[in-house]
Amino acid sequence: MPSRRNIDSIAMATPACCFHSDREEMPYCIYTDRDVPADAGNWDHVIPLALGGHDDFVVWSDNKTNSDLGSHVDGKLRQDPLMVFALRNSGVKGHRGKAAVPTWKRAKLAGRPVQITWGIDKVTVWDARDRRELNEADVEGQAISAELKIDTHLGARFLGKVALGAGHFVYNEIFRRAVDCDALRKLALLSIDQACTNEIIRSSGIAICDRFHPDSQPGREGYLHRALTEASDRSMVICVPHDDAVAFHVGLVGTFVGTIVCPANTTEFPFGDEHDLGHVICLAPGNCERFSFRALAQDFYRATTDSEPPSPV
Repeated sequence: MPSRRNIDSIAMATPACCFHSDREEMPYCIYTDRDVPADAGNWDHVIPLALGGHDDFVVWSDNKTNSDLGSHVDGKLRQDPLMVFALRNSGVKGHRGKAAVPTWKRAKLAGRPVQITWGIDKVTVWDARDRRELNEADVEGQAISAELKIDTHLGARFLGKVALGAGHFVYNEIFRRAVDCDALRKLALLSIDQACTNEIIRSSGIAICDRFHPDSQPGREGYLHRALTEASDRSMVICVPHDDAVAFHVGLVGTFVGTIVCPANTTEFPFGDEHDLGHVICLAPGNCERFSFRALAQDFYRATTDSEPPSPV
């Protein structure tokens, strides 16, 4: 088989699995652990459109919960100072058709307060004191500084939300019986500080390796899964069941968000020949595919070594 340089080509070479066959009949909300009737719920994008999601990757949700997750988790991650540049470069747009535009509101130019907007084709510097857009002559040679705030536990909340949604999407009731979903709900739904996040993780046995964790850096244990999620500019969720846990590796438009490992009794999980290593959900505007983790790993091997992967033992 010839080498495929582009990881995206997996979707063309690997048959996609079917999505929920019971989408029209699903009143259950994984985020609240209760049935929600049609007049009180809607479809939640496990990964929202504004973060590279797709209309087919959805689960049924309570209206208020969906709104809260959109505002306090998904929406905040879209504004993350590091993530927003990847979103801008990807060109993905949300429901309102707007692309992400990085904006530094607390910046200074030679000590004067300015706002900097990083467009694709143009960088705009707005002088807050003179209330005007500065030209190139005004900014040439001037020092610019900015104060950027990164919510260090936002990634954990987003990973908790994605684990709930993706786990239910892929494994349905099996996931609900196997995993402590209440711990994931606490992570995703509560407006909590870092101390509370750490306590939930400690007491539940959940493990998280986010984009800042040493294990996600080159040469460390978690770097392979980071590399897999960053090998394509598409958003991706990799679901990998183990003997006593299930792991979710999450990337947005080719940028690693993190890995969350949930303790689980996986005896009921379907370990078929095709998906013996797990599932991959790969998303892009107008495209939503699901294939095996083995296919992704094999194609990654081909793309990085220019050779065929060894046969499984």
